[in-house]
Amino acid sequence: MKLKNIALACILSLGFAYADAPAPGTTQLTGELQGLAANQEAAIKTLVGKMGTVGFSTVAANTHIEKFYYEKFKEKGVDMISFFGLVNIDKLRTLLLANPDFGAYAPFNFLVYKTLDHKTDDNTWFGHLSPDTMLDIIGEKNADTRKEFTAMVDGWDTFVTKEMKPTMTKKFEHTKPLPEKGLTKLVKKFDKPEDLEEFIEDFVADHDGRFSKHNFIIAGFIDFKFEYEDRDMAFDKYDAYWVSLLCHFEFSNSIFNRGVPQAGMFAPCSVYFYIPKGTNELHVGYASVDNWINGLEFKDEKRIEYMRKIDAEVVQTFEEMGFKLLQKSH
Repeated sequence: MKLKNIALACILSLGFAYADAPAPGTTQLTGELQGLAANQEAAIKTLVGKMGTVGFSTVAANTHIEKFYYEKFKEKGVDMISFFGLVNIDKLRTLLLANPDFGAYAPFNFLVYKTLDHKTDDNTWFGHLSPDTMLDIIGEKNADTRKEFTAMVDGWDTFVTKEMKPTMTKKFEHTKPLPEKGLTKLVKKFDKPEDLEEFIEDFVADHDGRFSKHNFIIAGFIDFKFEYEDRDMAFDKYDAYWVSLLCHFEFSNSIFNRGVPQAGMFAPCSVYFYIPKGTNELHVGYASVDNWINGLEFKDEKRIEYMRKIDAEVVQTFEEMGFKLLQKSH
């Protein structure tokens, strides 16, 4: 099954169980960016063009988002900001079969940005959330799959370091724990259709239309069921599995374009959908904004209130479509 690809610019370890959450007050790495002086767009373009040599591809390359911010809001808060949704399709298969919640970071975002501070920060920064942050958000406890996911991400980082030869790093840490439940999950029961492919295509069209009315945009799309069938790789645990990248124009502008471009590590939001084999249940999940709030230690209460308001609209829209809430991030 091949659903329509959507790639719109977004404005917007062996044997042992994973340890319990760290004690309150413990400093943990949220994400790490590497940097090079001046504008490195040309080097990033070359890097993206070579990623297939190490098994990676982009679900969507949403570049120069700052141009859309300026066109829509007449604000210019960054010199440049781009999002690259990364997947290693072959290596993700065993992870998705082990735990469908890996879809929350399939893809994960490779963030690239440059600030307007040409005097003290005339650098291009690039990177992503740490593997442990992503794993903790999805609640993965299995040591083997944690090791497997980390090795996959490390493969990307090794490639970036080799190609880009960064000269500086910037770490973002948090002492406030991430939410106990990092994912919001919902489920919808449906009458089994005669044609599942047609059912899913109709659902995707309805989903995209409803979210557009709430000023969201679909910034990328990947149908993993199709990808593995196309590769003759077993993926029979699911009758369907796809991921949509969800963004919100006003929301993203209010954060990335107003002083917190590093929050782009958390974006776009990968919303994953799957139907377990032989069932009439459509599951959906995604990482909530509470991970952003805690992971980057937001303190502005008005901003936090607004972020949670937009997050609540996602749940509301799914409930309008007949989904029932299974787990609320907290």
